[in-house]
Amino acid sequence: MMKKHSDPHLKKLPKLVKNYIEHLEQVRSDFVANVSHELRTPLTVIQGYLETLIENKLPDKKTLNKIFIQMYQHSFRMADIIEDLLLLSHLESEDHLSDERKGIKVADILKTIKLDAKNLSGEKQHKINLKADARVLLNGAESELRSLFSNIIVNAIKYTPNKGSIHIEWYGDSHGQGIFRVADTGIGIAKEHLPRITERFYRVDRARSRERGGTGLGLAIVKHVLLRHHGQLEIESVPDKGSTFTCVFPKERIILLPPQA
Repeated sequence: MMKKHSDPHLKKLPKLVKNYIEHLEQVRSDFVANVSHELRTPLTVIQGYLETLIENKLPDKKTLNKIFIQMYQHSFRMADIIEDLLLLSHLESEDHLSDERKGIKVADILKTIKLDAKNLSGEKQHKINLKADARVLLNGAESELRSLFSNIIVNAIKYTPNKGSIHIEWYGDSHGQGIFRVADTGIGIAKEHLPRITERFYRVDRARSRERGGTGLGLAIVKHVLLRHHGQLEIESVPDKGSTFTCVFPKERIILLPPQA
């Protein structure tokens, strides 16, 4: 009579499945709680102002103008959160690049984003330098890549003090890879936070992040865009010194044009 041999791995399977389901449920629960928290603050502010107006407690014109500005800003914040959530949902659910193009001119995209960054910088008077090799093209989804570049550059603007420096680079390295790098002289990030900063709604300092108008989803979007383009994110940061974000795109996605005569 043949002896039955039970695989020890099979015995562990039910427990592994149970643990995985519990993990997914916890992720879902945390996500719902985070979304609720992020939307509750602007909604509470708007609701409070509306109650004041409905009860005919009309303030003077100057105060009324401040109220409308606050309501406008908080409604914009909610719109930003919802827009980022929709983009993140798309990135997580789609397993292919919906608008993939060959030979995207990254240098041109970065020039446009640099102009937007200067406007965002405003009175902070940042020194923004861009060095982009126009010969290095990238195959991918242009809208997603634009979002990636913009999120990293905007973060540098938000977290770099007045008159600080932001250096933006795009080039092909010696291995044929495409390198997008943003280095700033900002407030930096402590080492213990680095492994988690690409998580949805993770903030090193919630109060400071909200003050700067972030949705808490920007780096999560960056992570998923890179995953879809088979790229990698490298982060170096020193508190009170600055941060460097480097996106590495595989050589299979890079087109190098010949030098112009």
